[in-house]
Amino acid sequence: MAPSDDTHGERRAWLRLRQADRTALTESGYERTWLPGEILALEGSPPSSMYVILEGWVKITARNYRGEDAPLAARGPAEIVGELSPISQLSRSATITALDKVRTLVVPHDRLLNLLQRHPGIARELLRTTGIRLQQSDRLRLESGGSDLTQRLAAVLLELAVQYYPDWTNVERASLNVTQEDLASYARVSRRTLLRGLDDLKRLSVIATGRHRVTITEPHILRDLAAGNPPPP
Repeated sequence: MAPSDDTHGERRAWLRLRQADRTALTESGYERTWLPGEILALEGSPPSSMYVILEGWVKITARNYRGEDAPLAARGPAEIVGELSPISQLSRSATITALDKVRTLVVPHDRLLNLLQRHPGIARELLRTTGIRLQQSDRLRLESGGSDLTQRLAAVLLELAVQYYPDWTNVERASLNVTQEDLASYARVSRRTLLRGLDDLKRLSVIATGRHRVTITEPHILRDLAAGNPPPP
């Protein structure tokens, strides 16, 4: 059993694990396929399972104080999600929803806890993954606070691109599965303001947009804009 996309190799949590640890998790779990829009884990629900994404993408959201579902992250092949609740034995802190057809390895929480005692390499990797994601979350919050709309939006798109393409420096074109509503929430702007910012980036030929998708066509220019450098003439 292997994720369908190993382009970014060891930058993904599942592929950083030793083969023996991956085998132990595989033998302790089972495969399940989810259709677009299906919920893998619901915020507030009891701890249940950890998921390894083998194919497809999921969106992770949490309810804010205004009662809105705020996007937190997107995760794809070879990523591990939903691991904190089974370990902490606390209720789910976020909802995990399939963005497209998703195939997962499901590891029930009791089997996961048993594995963590017998395979310390799994525990170390889950701890490392948590640290990486905390850093990503901090960066996203930092970049969404910029005052200039173009710079802010460029920076947010770059931070999201890192989630989709961990080896971002070698990517020449990046396609992000994200809605305008979610992108506005990431950037902390209204949808109207977001559309204005996207139009500016499209005029610079930096991005292209489609239904629930933003494609970064000129990553090097987007990086310059995120750094506050003026656009090319």
